Amino acid sequence: MTALMPERRTVSESVPPAKRGNARLYDAVFASGLTYEEIAERLAVDPKTVERWVNEPGRRPYARHAHAVARVLNTTPSELWPSMRPQEPAPVPVALRPRVMASAHDALRRVEALDLGKASPTEMALHLGALSSVLRTVMDFIDPATGVTA
Repeated sequence: MTALMPERRTVSESVPPAKRGNARLYDAVFASGLTYEEIAERLAVDPKTVERWVNEPGRRPYARHAHAVARVLNTTPSELWPSMRPQEPAPVPVALRPRVMASAHDALRRVEALDLGKASPTEMALHLGALSSVLRTVMDFIDPATGVTA
Protein backbone atom coordinates (compact mmCIF):
# COMPACT_ATOMS: atom_id res chain seq x y z
CA MET A 1 0.00 0.00 0.00
CA THR A 2 1.38 3.39 -0.97
CA ALA A 3 0.90 6.51 1.14
CA LEU A 4 0.41 9.08 -1.57
CA MET A 5 0.42 12.80 -1.10
CA PRO A 6 -3.20 14.00 -0.94
CA GLU A 7 -4.56 16.37 -3.56
CA ARG A 8 -3.77 19.99 -2.92
CA ARG A 9 -6.60 21.57 -0.97
CA THR A 10 -7.19 24.97 0.52
CA VAL A 11 -7.53 25.09 4.26
CA SER A 12 -10.57 26.99 5.39
CA GLU A 13 -9.82 30.15 7.33
CA SER A 14 -12.50 29.11 9.80
CA VAL A 15 -10.33 26.19 10.96
CA PRO A 16 -8.18 27.30 13.90
CA PRO A 17 -4.42 27.34 13.10
CA ALA A 18 -3.76 24.75 15.82
CA LYS A 19 -5.98 22.25 13.93
CA ARG A 20 -4.38 22.70 10.51
CA GLY A 21 -1.22 20.67 10.98
CA ASN A 22 2.06 21.90 9.57
CA ALA A 23 1.16 23.99 6.52
CA ARG A 24 4.82 24.85 5.85
CA LEU A 25 5.80 21.20 5.70
CA TYR A 26 2.71 20.36 3.63
CA ASP A 27 3.61 23.07 1.09
CA ALA A 28 7.25 21.92 0.91
CA VAL A 29 6.24 18.27 0.40
CA PHE A 30 3.69 19.25 -2.23
CA ALA A 31 6.21 21.45 -4.04
CA SER A 32 8.78 18.65 -4.05
CA GLY A 33 6.40 16.27 -5.80
CA LEU A 34 7.44 13.48 -3.44
CA THR A 35 5.04 11.15 -1.67
CA TYR A 36 5.12 10.48 2.04
CA GLU A 37 6.39 7.00 1.20
CA GLU A 38 9.30 8.33 -0.88
CA ILE A 39 10.32 10.72 1.88
CA ALA A 40 9.96 7.98 4.49
CA GLU A 41 12.12 5.64 2.41
CA ARG A 42 14.91 8.22 2.18
CA LEU A 43 14.75 8.76 5.95
CA ALA A 44 14.26 5.10 6.90
CA VAL A 45 11.03 5.85 8.80
CA ASP A 46 7.46 4.69 8.43
CA PRO A 47 5.33 6.65 5.89
CA LYS A 48 2.72 7.16 8.64
CA THR A 49 5.39 9.01 10.63
CA VAL A 50 5.91 11.49 7.79
CA GLU A 51 2.14 11.87 7.43
CA ARG A 52 1.85 12.65 11.16
CA TRP A 53 4.56 15.31 10.92
CA VAL A 54 2.52 16.98 8.20
CA ASN A 55 -1.02 16.56 9.50
CA GLU A 56 -0.87 16.58 13.29
CA PRO A 57 -0.68 20.03 14.88
CA GLY A 58 2.42 20.53 17.00
CA ARG A 59 4.03 17.26 15.84
CA ARG A 60 7.75 17.69 15.36
CA PRO A 61 10.34 15.03 14.52
CA TYR A 62 13.58 14.41 16.34
CA ALA A 63 16.25 16.89 15.30
CA ARG A 64 18.11 14.35 13.14
CA HIS A 65 14.92 13.62 11.19
CA ALA A 66 14.01 17.31 10.92
CA HIS A 67 17.40 18.04 9.36
CA ALA A 68 17.07 15.05 7.03
CA VAL A 69 13.56 16.11 5.92
CA ALA A 70 14.83 19.63 5.31
CA ARG A 71 17.69 18.29 3.16
CA VAL A 72 15.30 16.11 1.14
CA LEU A 73 12.96 19.08 0.62
CA ASN A 74 15.83 21.51 -0.06
CA THR A 75 15.08 23.85 2.83
CA THR A 76 16.03 24.33 6.49
CA PRO A 77 14.46 22.81 9.59
CA SER A 78 13.60 26.27 10.94
CA GLU A 79 11.64 27.02 7.75
CA LEU A 80 9.55 23.90 8.27
CA TRP A 81 9.36 24.14 12.07
CA PRO A 82 9.86 27.78 13.17
CA SER A 83 10.11 26.70 16.81
CA MET A 84 13.43 25.05 15.89
CA ARG A 85 14.89 28.43 14.92
CA PRO A 86 17.90 29.17 17.14
CA GLN A 87 17.09 31.78 19.74
CA GLU A 88 19.11 34.96 19.53
CA PRO A 89 20.74 35.88 22.81
CA ALA A 90 19.10 38.80 24.55
CA PRO A 91 21.09 42.02 24.17
CA VAL A 92 23.13 42.93 27.20
CA PRO A 93 22.07 46.32 28.51
CA VAL A 94 24.79 48.92 28.63
CA ALA A 95 25.00 50.98 31.80
CA LEU A 96 23.97 54.60 31.43
CA ARG A 97 26.76 57.08 31.77
CA PRO A 98 27.57 57.63 35.46
CA ARG A 99 27.09 61.38 35.11
CA VAL A 100 23.53 60.93 33.74
CA MET A 101 22.68 58.49 36.51
CA ALA A 102 24.06 60.86 39.15
CA SER A 103 21.93 63.69 37.74
CA ALA A 104 18.86 61.45 37.72
CA HIS A 105 19.39 60.39 41.34
CA ASP A 106 19.97 64.00 42.41
CA ALA A 107 16.85 65.31 40.64
CA LEU A 108 14.72 62.49 42.02
CA ARG A 109 16.05 63.06 45.57
CA ARG A 110 15.22 66.77 45.36
CA VAL A 111 11.68 66.14 44.10
CA GLU A 112 11.05 63.48 46.74
CA ALA A 113 12.27 65.87 49.46
CA LEU A 114 10.03 68.67 48.22
CA ASP A 115 7.31 69.64 50.70
CA LEU A 116 4.36 70.31 48.42
CA GLY A 117 2.50 72.17 51.19
CA LYS A 118 5.25 74.77 51.65
CA ALA A 119 6.95 74.89 48.22
CA SER A 120 6.29 77.82 45.94
CA PRO A 121 5.05 77.23 42.40
CA THR A 122 8.40 78.45 41.09
CA GLU A 123 10.33 76.01 43.28
CA MET A 124 8.07 73.12 42.17
CA ALA A 125 8.49 74.10 38.52
CA LEU A 126 12.30 74.20 38.85
CA HIS A 127 12.48 70.74 40.46
CA LEU A 128 9.98 69.28 38.01
CA GLY A 129 11.95 70.80 35.11
CA ALA A 130 15.20 69.26 36.36
CA LEU A 131 13.55 65.86 36.74
CA SER A 132 11.96 66.14 33.30
CA SER A 133 15.31 67.07 31.70
CA VAL A 134 17.10 64.10 33.24
CA LEU A 135 14.26 61.78 32.24
CA ARG A 136 14.49 62.98 28.62
CA THR A 137 18.26 62.36 28.65
CA VAL A 138 17.76 58.84 30.00
CA MET A 139 15.08 58.14 27.40
CA ASP A 140 17.50 59.21 24.63
CA PHE A 141 19.78 56.36 25.67
CA ILE A 142 17.04 53.71 25.48
CA ASP A 143 16.22 51.97 22.20
CA PRO A 144 12.40 51.98 22.02
CA ALA A 145 12.34 48.74 20.01
CA THR A 146 14.29 46.67 22.54
CA GLY A 147 14.24 48.68 25.74
CA VAL A 148 18.03 48.33 25.92
CA THR A 149 20.24 51.26 26.70
CA ALA A 150 22.58 52.36 23.95
